[in-house]
Amino acid sequence: MTKQKKINDLDDSLSKLSKKLDNIRAKKDSEDDNNKNKKFTGFAHAFKVVSELFANILVGGSIGWTLDYFVNTKPIFLIIFLIIGFISGIYTSYKSSKKFAKY
Repeated sequence: MTKQKKINDLDDSLSKLSKKLDNIRAKKDSEDDNNKNKKFTGFAHAFKVVSELFANILVGGSIGWTLDYFVNTKPIFLIIFLIIGFISGIYTSYKSSKKFAKY
């Protein structure tokens, strides 16, 4: 083999290697973009579940406190409706989680 042929072979193999590396880098970049988008979907769902639970407890407590204020029975309705709000929040969060698991 001549020197020129060896140099041409090296240049060909170098260009093939460069193309392979470019393809790998492009594939890795697209996977990174997909992973970044998927990273926060769980966070959004968790925030939704927690806010539903908190809202149900808050509504139940508000109803109980209002009834206690007007009927003049201090802690009874507040406790009852807080428990109802907590149970309702757990049930709503469970349904939301089941719906999310389907996706």
